Amino acid sequence: MTADCAFEDSDGACHPPPPRGVCAPPASGRAAAFVQHERPSRLCARPPPFGFQPLCAEPSALRMLSRLRDPAACRYRSCAVVGAAGTLLGARLGAQIDAHDAVLRINLSPDGVMAARAKGSPHSHERTWVADVGARTTWRVLTMEVYGYMRHYPRLWLGRPSGWGRHRNMSGIPQQPLLAVSCHQPGRSMGRCRLDRLQQVFDHPWSASYLINPVLLHQTTERYFKGVKNQLTLSTGMTAIALAREMCAETHVYGFGNGSCGDQCYHYYECAPKAPSPTQSKFFGSAKSSAGYHNFSAQANALLKMARAGEIIPHWGSCSRSFGDPPDGFANTGLRKAAGGGSTRRLRGRGKSGGRKTASRRRLA
Repeated sequence: MTADCAFEDSDGACHPPPPRGVCAPPASGRAAAFVQHERPSRLCARPPPFGFQPLCAEPSALRMLSRLRDPAACRYRSCAVVGAAGTLLGARLGAQIDAHDAVLRINLSPDGVMAARAKGSPHSHERTWVADVGARTTWRVLTMEVYGYMRHYPRLWLGRPSGWGRHRNMSGIPQQPLLAVSCHQPGRSMGRCRLDRLQQVFDHPWSASYLINPVLLHQTTERYFKGVKNQLTLSTGMTAIALAREMCAETHVYGFGNGSCGDQCYHYYECAPKAPSPTQSKFFGSAKSSAGYHNFSAQANALLKMARAGEIIPHWGSCSRSFGDPPDGFANTGLRKAAGGGSTRRLRGRGKSGGRKTASRRRLA
């Protein structure tokens, strides 16, 4: 039996080993999904957000990154990457989303159960929400900045002197959903991506968080956004798609805009008849709508290109602004604050001490 064979059947046919997905370096020079499988020379070749150069002067930092754990499941047959576009409202794609082997959601976008409880949502009917956006979440893909609002962020979880929480170590933190975290500003001594904070988040036996390889973000940018203006880094949604393509045999995409539904709400959880929700046209019509960080018009073109190439399977949803069509009595009349006010802050886990002043103090913590 040759080295390429995992086993031979009774007819002598060779069967290669199954793909290891995110738990091994990919073939043919592509970037690994997580940092522990990337070569140090490539991690150190570029400054942030496409490399970890600020950490490379510390040999202990590179050793720490190389020993981070893999998730229990390395590969999925079929994945749903669920964005937050208002095109999910009324599209009734929730059962289809939940039927995939893994469901990846973006940042803190709520699942159906969470959306029904959020004060700024279009309506509060849970079954309608689940029918539109699903109820399962296997992974959340988020930035370290967003992770800092979660209750098990080390500074909020650990007791003094490491934080202002009540726990001696990181045991007891939630194990579901799994978290895939991108770190755009790693540093030796400052910010949420400084070395000691990375150790507290990722380098312990209870971690359910995994650090996304910045080289993967660079390769995706080079392929789909090379030369694009007002595009400093990938959106978290595009990061999730890049990750899914490494861990999933099929990548299905839901709740992403392709530029064709300009009047639809930008976020499904902020879409109500009288809520001040921006439309998709605001973001797709101006390359500077996100202060130059993400060019969403270019992202729409990238998604269409990926769909034509068979790299993703898109489910664009509905352009009709229906607000979900809940039963009578469950609609948000517009008297409550839109998400992005009080309800989004609660979803972000700021807790009893959560307020603008507190959030400002934590920004670089």
